[in-house]
Amino acid sequence: MDLDKGQEEKQQQGLINASGVAHLRDPSAKLPENLQALQPLSRNLYWVWNRRIRKIFEEIDLAAWDGLGHNPVLLLQRIGAARLAELSSNQEFVSKAAHLYEVQRQYLHEKENTWYQKTFGILERNELVAYFSAEFGLTECLRTYSGGLGILSGDHLKAASDLGIPMVGIGLFYKRGYFTQQINQEGWQIETYPENNPSELPVESVMDRNSNEPLIVSIPIEERQVRVRAWKASVGRNTLLLLDTNLPGLNSKEDCEITAELYGGDIHTRIKQEMILGFGGAKIIRALGMRPSMFHMNEGHAAFVILERIREIIEEEKPGTSFADAAETAKVSNLFTTHTPVAAGIDVFGNILIERYLSWYCKKIGIGLKELLELGHEYPDSSGFNMAVFAIRMSVHVNAVSKLHRRVASKLWKYVIDDLDLQKNLRSVTNGIHVLSWVSNAYADLYDQFLGSAWKDDTSNPEVWAEAKNIPNELIWETHVSQKRTLIEFIRTNFFFEGYNIPVEQILDPTALTIGFARRFATYKRASLILNDKERLLRLLRDKNRPIQFVFAGKAHPRDHEAKKLIQEILNFAKNEARGRIVFLPDYDISIARQMVQGVDVWLNNPERPLEACGTSGMKALPNGVLNFSILDGWWDEAHSSENGWTINPLEHFEDHNKQSKADADALYFTLENEIIPEFYNRSVNGIPESWVEKMKHSISTLTSKFTTSRMVEEYARNFYFEHGQIAETLNKGEQGANVLDSASPNNWDK
Repeated sequence: MDLDKGQEEKQQQGLINASGVAHLRDPSAKLPENLQALQPLSRNLYWVWNRRIRKIFEEIDLAAWDGLGHNPVLLLQRIGAARLAELSSNQEFVSKAAHLYEVQRQYLHEKENTWYQKTFGILERNELVAYFSAEFGLTECLRTYSGGLGILSGDHLKAASDLGIPMVGIGLFYKRGYFTQQINQEGWQIETYPENNPSELPVESVMDRNSNEPLIVSIPIEERQVRVRAWKASVGRNTLLLLDTNLPGLNSKEDCEITAELYGGDIHTRIKQEMILGFGGAKIIRALGMRPSMFHMNEGHAAFVILERIREIIEEEKPGTSFADAAETAKVSNLFTTHTPVAAGIDVFGNILIERYLSWYCKKIGIGLKELLELGHEYPDSSGFNMAVFAIRMSVHVNAVSKLHRRVASKLWKYVIDDLDLQKNLRSVTNGIHVLSWVSNAYADLYDQFLGSAWKDDTSNPEVWAEAKNIPNELIWETHVSQKRTLIEFIRTNFFFEGYNIPVEQILDPTALTIGFARRFATYKRASLILNDKERLLRLLRDKNRPIQFVFAGKAHPRDHEAKKLIQEILNFAKNEARGRIVFLPDYDISIARQMVQGVDVWLNNPERPLEACGTSGMKALPNGVLNFSILDGWWDEAHSSENGWTINPLEHFEDHNKQSKADADALYFTLENEIIPEFYNRSVNGIPESWVEKMKHSISTLTSKFTTSRMVEEYARNFYFEHGQIAETLNKGEQGANVLDSASPNNWDK
């Protein structure tokens, strides 16, 4: 394709090459020599969970840091020459930056004292885990996530880095990411799509080792080749590769849009995105010299990587191998994690669609379309190719994400599981959270004082967290009250409350019992359950002596009008009747989530059981002393006790959804009225709710270690990643991918 005038100008400026592929400016060029350490600090996402590094960017310009979405790359680009000169002459700041660079360097190059090396012990092992996911939530400035699946993927990569597990993440670089949420005067969600500019983000272009140009691979889609490049984000010791078809000089306008939006477009966009993720991901990592010993598919979106692996074996590794034999060979290194029992969360492509987009593959590998389709059919002669079913059939390991979800998944996929005799091999690994990414600075200081540094170095160690019981009640409560005031100030300062008809200083009360609810607004999560009996709720909100209040946040999928109605219902009630006791915070993201899980008193979760496979938002509340109040679903089914929180436990269970919601709402109100509110307002002579604080300490000390991604990833490593390490290594001889990229440089079976 010919370059247009704008592209010609960019080529002359050195921003793109002759094919129109973008290069990035070097932002370190404007930094004074003695501040060059800021450049590598900004480029590795280690700053997301190292608060000392994060703090140095806050010191540069706190207002700009907050205003730019906590983006250190953009901060360094936008900072003025006068401020840089001032910082350059500040010896304390210069020394601090140099010291933190050394801290980061030591972390990145630690070889012999990581959990991985201590556990498996052989430095020469040629192991690499390729972790595929349609979304990754690492930081608010990199908008490649929509909800819990993406946040989990991001926390997974961080934990793997901390543990020293060699891992490369593979996702998509979305030009417009997920949408920005705005709410109009009628309370209706409006979506806007600002563009992600890679030159302003903590990513770098992945370069071809031979030509020193951006690495590009081609994927057959229908009758044409679609070119794909990759952006690299350094996540501590490991790397995330984000695939991108936005190559105007090489792809058509239509193909440039394939990776434009997360979960956007129609069914054709979806299958093309998943082809880019699966086929393109496998091709990119192979072009980089990587030979993963395990391919971990986070949901079915990435399952096409299996087909590309089979093609590689037949055409490149063992020419002449049959499809069946190549499939068995590939299966040994495949792990599939299913995350949802909700049909809407599973991609099923019609047989005709598969024929349209994958007939080339059948011809190339020498199999019939019927043979391919059968691998994705849940039942014989199904009309759709189910990506989860395909991944289950083609993986030696399959796992659910909580103990309850394992039982639900066993029933959901019963035909496939029984057919493959997988019942004993379907395991559960309960999800977790990356503690250092979610704990508040105030609580981190408290843990430093009473738990020592061990809580940061070994976040899944129950003996370390048990010491939290010894923190004085007054310090726990003082820290919590401070966090709640910070949350309310954040809300009053950063959001407009048009239509609430009260002064902003009356929005929320720092002394009232504050309940948080924030997640994707899918209908089964029942965000408006608390509004089931509005008169009963209003009595609780307006109680002069023991008031309660709610903070809501969350996005509805652009095409989910029923979920949008839930947002509208909550907003209308908040404006017209709640009088500052209920607020809805628009444009829910990592930044808002962090504030909420650190500052509310209670975290509410009331999905329709058993549709919450795991849920991790409540886990983020644990290290912040916030207590959970939840339906017995997902992780809470295995975590709850009367000493660490509360359950929404209806006396009856119904097949009718409306009757079940009524029963659940009644149970919710009853527990609020008879347990939670009295316990919160039962104060000692010094104003501390002693029984409440004991619950906080019990929750922190007994649950935090159990629900970390460190524990979770350790389970994956022991049970799946390296269980067949030697076999996979034999099948995949090759150069260690982590070195090629140079990123910076068993759960018990349910009884």
